[in-house]
Amino acid sequence: MSSKEKFLIIAPSWIGDLIISQSLLKYLKKEYPNCQIDMIVRPELTNLAKMMPEVKNIYPLDIKHKEFGLIKRHILAKEIKKHLYSTSIILPNSFKSAIIPWLANIPVRIGYNRELRLFLLNKKYSLIKHKDSMVNRYLKLADGSYSNVIRPSLLINGDSSKLISRKYLINNSKKNIVLCPEAEYGSAKRWPINKWMQLANFYKEKDYNVYFLGKNKSLEAKYQNILKKDSIISLLGKTSLEEAAYILSIVDLVVTNDSGLMHIAASVNTNLISIFGSSSPFYTPPLMKDQFGEVIYKALTCSPCFKRECPLQHLNCLNNISSEEILDKSSKYLN
Repeated sequence: MSSKEKFLIIAPSWIGDLIISQSLLKYLKKEYPNCQIDMIVRPELTNLAKMMPEVKNIYPLDIKHKEFGLIKRHILAKEIKKHLYSTSIILPNSFKSAIIPWLANIPVRIGYNRELRLFLLNKKYSLIKHKDSMVNRYLKLADGSYSNVIRPSLLINGDSSKLISRKYLINNSKKNIVLCPEAEYGSAKRWPINKWMQLANFYKEKDYNVYFLGKNKSLEAKYQNILKKDSIISLLGKTSLEEAAYILSIVDLVVTNDSGLMHIAASVNTNLISIFGSSSPFYTPPLMKDQFGEVIYKALTCSPCFKRECPLQHLNCLNNISSEEILDKSSKYLN
């Protein structure tokens, strides 16, 4: 490969995986300084992708999760073919994710040998799920490996930070803490609601501002008793993904489940406490600078199970993490 390579990246569908994939983009830019990197991404993730300075052009692909969308893929492939990409790296493992580079006749099409897509790829790697970390799984497709030099780092604009701070009344006269109680994958990744409420009350008693952040506005009903209190504010369902990234970048501490917002917070150098249950902090850790946070993980014999719901119905991997423990871990980031 030459430094003038033109890469087309087929991006993952999950927020966290997209953030992790920025390490691959940084690695490509390090290895091929003059290369061009373009990306196909879900429409709802385009603004997040625009915060990655390594990406030049973005192609939104609006196809629902279980929709094959061959006509849409064919139309986009015709457009992409005009741009003469030399290499495509397909990060998702699905058959359909590899169709566009094949239709566009991109010379080198790299991906994992999954879902009978042998003929769609011409540079294939074998995959043993959960053997490598997700970031190294992506980097392996470019024969690279992870180091802090290529840690994900979203581009934060100072003027935009001020505007969003004013819009959401982030009060810098006190310490500001964001709690992210969601995890789209399933309940086995969600610390229980009563523990979030107890933690929010602990922070309020210390005269901190507490913001609940996420996309699910319906969660407000479950937190209504504490949201009536001063200094505990709901931003659930009120921000765009880009605005959420900016909010995470300007507060003093973020406490979150293993989720997309966790990976965003890690990429914007925020103090971060990450709570892991059914998933593994060795497989999808927050790629943060060490001094900016830590992971809380009990490493029970039944975890990580990687299940959406607890198969043993006790959720001990999360129930064994107390709000007092999180509060105690918080002190060094807030003093």
